[in-house]
Amino acid sequence: MNQRENVIFNIEHYQNELFESYSLLKFLENQIIPNNQEAEKELELTIKHIKYISFFTSCFLDIATTIKGLIDCEIDWERKFYLKNGFVSIYETINTFNKHQKEILSLISEDYESFEPLYKDLQKKLKAFKKEHKYEEVIGKFRNTAGAHYDENFVEYFTSLNGIDKPNSVKTISDFSNFLMSLIDFWSKLIDVLHQESENRRKK
Repeated sequence: MNQRENVIFNIEHYQNELFESYSLLKFLENQIIPNNQEAEKELELTIKHIKYISFFTSCFLDIATTIKGLIDCEIDWERKFYLKNGFVSIYETINTFNKHQKEILSLISEDYESFEPLYKDLQKKLKAFKKEHKYEEVIGKFRNTAGAHYDENFVEYFTSLNGIDKPNSVKTISDFSNFLMSLIDFWSKLIDVLHQESENRRKK
């Protein structure tokens, strides 16, 4: 399987996972559990974790689609377009993730302490990614001058766009794809444990 085939395989696999998660969320959010606080808390926790993995899966799909576009592109503007999309996706994903870090760590520490070292390792990986790829200086600056909108100063806009049009930007997007895969794998394992605990309680 070559790189393009692998990317397409992942896109198809994770979009199916995401569609299933969406259907499950709609079902769970309509459930009513009368007079059972423990079951209600369990349901709320399950919904929260499915929402998290769904968020990371959708972010991964955006990045994977960007990578496919970079593989297939034939002209300069296509490459610039996909690099721009990739950098904006990275910025917005990390920005949203950071807003929920405290709640996520609290959820894991309270209910799944054995997962805490794994989660802290992911935090270290993200910190290393931000340092290596200059998240604030390059990705953040690009997002604010050219990525999320067209800057009124066209020269600044186009200079920013040309500034990310280089091979290392492809590595930035690819490395972030790998980080998202790690997050998805982490939450998949956590949800498996949550599901197993729920099954065990029902059997008692």
